Amino acid sequence: MQLKDERGMMAIGVALTLIVVLSLFGGVLWQYGMFELRRVQRAEADMQALFLARAGAEAVMGAWKKRLVVDDHGEKYAVPIGQMETLYYDLDNDQFTSEKPANYLGTIDVVVKKEEATDNGGDFFTVIEASARVGAASRTVRLVTLPHRYGHDPTLGWYTEETGEIQATVYTPRLEPVIMRTKEPRTPISFGKTALKVMRDLADRSEDRSEDRSLNFTASAIVFESPLQLMRDTDAVKDSPGGNFYLVLEAERIFLQDLEVAYLPLNEELILDWPDKYFSVVFEVPEQAGFLGSEIKGKVDDGKAGKVVDGARYGEVYFGSSVKWQNYRWYRYFILFIPVVEIRTAGAENLRQLENQAFFFRDGWSLIPRNKAELFNENNQLDVSGYIEKSINDGWLIPIKTDAQMSLEEFKDLRPFFWEQ
Repeated sequence: MQLKDERGMMAIGVALTLIVVLSLFGGVLWQYGMFELRRVQRAEADMQALFLARAGAEAVMGAWKKRLVVDDHGEKYAVPIGQMETLYYDLDNDQFTSEKPANYLGTIDVVVKKEEATDNGGDFFTVIEASARVGAASRTVRLVTLPHRYGHDPTLGWYTEETGEIQATVYTPRLEPVIMRTKEPRTPISFGKTALKVMRDLADRSEDRSEDRSLNFTASAIVFESPLQLMRDTDAVKDSPGGNFYLVLEAERIFLQDLEVAYLPLNEELILDWPDKYFSVVFEVPEQAGFLGSEIKGKVDDGKAGKVVDGARYGEVYFGSSVKWQNYRWYRYFILFIPVVEIRTAGAENLRQLENQAFFFRDGWSLIPRNKAELFNENNQLDVSGYIEKSINDGWLIPIKTDAQMSLEEFKDLRPFFWEQ
């Protein structure tokens, strides 16, 4: 073929240029396509690794929450802790397995450990750390528990850490566990004059001007690591306003160490009108919490299921080694024919039916009843043990079967887990 003019030569040059450019462009497109394909594959592998890591952590978390098992000797021990066996995701059977299958998506390594929450120690996080690998992609996630809140934390302010004096503060209830512990653990948590006056004033300003003054502590669970002694001594009782004061423990589970309520009846023989004063605890269940009666029938002592009210709501209370009813009385004497009235202790009664016992309580049960007539027997004598026995017989307190009880150690370790950001 013979070319006649320059236009033909130019056309050939353009054509060759186009061929080269298109070839280069095609190569670039191919390389870009392969790069994008690899990027998508890496992203997919990364997502699969993240899925496996989270799934592995959640699987171990489920085992952790049910971790107390009994060995052949009847002893409880905690699992899992430390490094877990490597897990594989079996694609053929769509499940996790500790044995390496022929066709698997990736591997997961999980470790359960404890880390100090602060530099000073004292509390700790439980950490579930899961690392998954799919091909060349790997992801690591962490599930952590947060330290329990304490009743003296600024967000609650239920009592002062130093003195244990209860405060009538305004707070936002959150359904999470709260630990009640003073700086010196044996210092009791008690009503103080300020809180009692606030409770009285609030009751006086209410529409019904009720003689019952109450203060609510609301949480999913309340754990007392310090004693709950509502009134410290006779001076505290004397300085307090007249009337009935109730500390309402509103929780699904309540663990008490030592408990002491205070009872000062009216003495009509005195010339002056000195009122009665009662300081008690009430056990209530937060809204949308607790257990329905139909849910606990299989967890109560044998022969007690008939005491359960199906539609009622119940919580659990675990009493400590000491449950005391402290009696006070008005006392009058004369100094140079001038009458002097004071308050003295009048003996304490240990409530043996409650000590070291675990009960389902029906919502609203009070250790000192609002209807004081319930405290007196048919001979019109104060009969505290009789009132407790009647509460048990009437189903306000129902003993929990031993194997359905939760120990304090078990409960404190069962903290909620959160994904670490």
